[in-house]
Amino acid sequence: MTMAKRFCELQAHAPPNISGWPWLRAFRQQAQRAFAAQELPTLRQENWKYTNIRSLSETAFSDAPPPGAAELAQAENVQQTQALSLPGYRLTFIAGHFQPQLSQLETLSGAARLLPLKQAFEQEQALVENYLGSAMEYPGQPFAALNSARLEDGVLLYLPANCQLSQPIHCLFYTPSGPHSHVSYPRLLLMLEPGAQAQLIEEYLGDPVPPENAAAQFTCPLSEIILAHDAHLLHGKVLREGPQGHHIAGIHVSQAEQSHLHSISITLGGGICRNDLQVKLHARGAQVRLDGLYMLAGRQHLDNHLRIDHLQAGCRSEVLYKGIIDDRARGVFNGLAVVHPQAQQSDARQINKNLLLSENAEIDTKPELQIDADDVKCSHGATVGQLDKDALFYLGSRGMDQPTARALLTTAFALETLNPLSQGPLREQLAALTGTTLTRQAGGKPPATTSHS
Repeated sequence: MTMAKRFCELQAHAPPNISGWPWLRAFRQQAQRAFAAQELPTLRQENWKYTNIRSLSETAFSDAPPPGAAELAQAENVQQTQALSLPGYRLTFIAGHFQPQLSQLETLSGAARLLPLKQAFEQEQALVENYLGSAMEYPGQPFAALNSARLEDGVLLYLPANCQLSQPIHCLFYTPSGPHSHVSYPRLLLMLEPGAQAQLIEEYLGDPVPPENAAAQFTCPLSEIILAHDAHLLHGKVLREGPQGHHIAGIHVSQAEQSHLHSISITLGGGICRNDLQVKLHARGAQVRLDGLYMLAGRQHLDNHLRIDHLQAGCRSEVLYKGIIDDRARGVFNGLAVVHPQAQQSDARQINKNLLLSENAEIDTKPELQIDADDVKCSHGATVGQLDKDALFYLGSRGMDQPTARALLTTAFALETLNPLSQGPLREQLAALTGTTLTRQAGGKPPATTSHS
């Protein structure tokens, strides 16, 4: 029996059939077959050699029931006190269930659509059926297949040609702690037609201090992003789940000519986490910038796996991921840029920088280039180090205590990843969140300029 089949049998039940939509049943059945045909990843596989998910495969997760009054009250408190507070649109989910009373949605003008995916199955069937699954492939991606097989709800964003949203879209996914192991499979389907522009932020929250009887939780999200000619998208992901959380996510991107994607990934919490980001640059002039920041402590484990395929000439990709790792936490970075034979005049650059703040902290970093073309500009690199002792001594000589000095230096290191963001609420709140997290870990006083750097 394969691990994938055993994993399926450990789950409490298959999701109920969605009657009335044969195309969706067929889609899920095809994904189920693709998942069952694959093994769950083990340490023997090169792309998973540093991330052990045996505890995930041996846990009997059940689908989370709709939240009760207590969970709704807790989610409202978390939303008000911990979540990002952005102007614009918000869709809130509790353990995968959409909560309209905690959301802020308006009907978009013209042919633009922003609504929960389950609602889109009824109201925008042709749109969903045409695009769902078009930006991804199942081979080598068992959790993408699993998400598709168990698809229930999520977010649909469709912008017609030249539609430009002035306000960001905030998708909040809250996973409450509890005595039972639950699983959710959020799905985001984002489609921007020629000239369209938008900002969308995914935020995953858990209970920072779960109760003693808290069971393991599993979130398995998948985002599909389809950008047409000259479409522009800022896509952010903020991960702050609890220490009992398993989080294995996929983001699959398809870009057309002159399209532009800026992705920023911030990981501040979670137990065993993995982000798979796959980008395909299909036509001349497509550009992607991937910025990432991960701050790990305790026994956290994060695996960032990136792959960018330059499929045609004249495309550009740029990657900057930075990590700050403390205690016994472990980070993994693997960034692969593939320049295909027909992708002449490609520009692919990537770098991974890491600070280790304790003797037991660990990072496994592997930036890679696979180049099958002649006329290219490509570079990659990685650094691993500790805080500058001379800088710490200098700040100490000016009267700053050691924890605050460490917090100041680590914050300055971290905030480079936010520099490409324009000034506004998103950048300010991410900077403040970053500074607060690092200061709390270091035990010092918050730097006065954190939220404005």
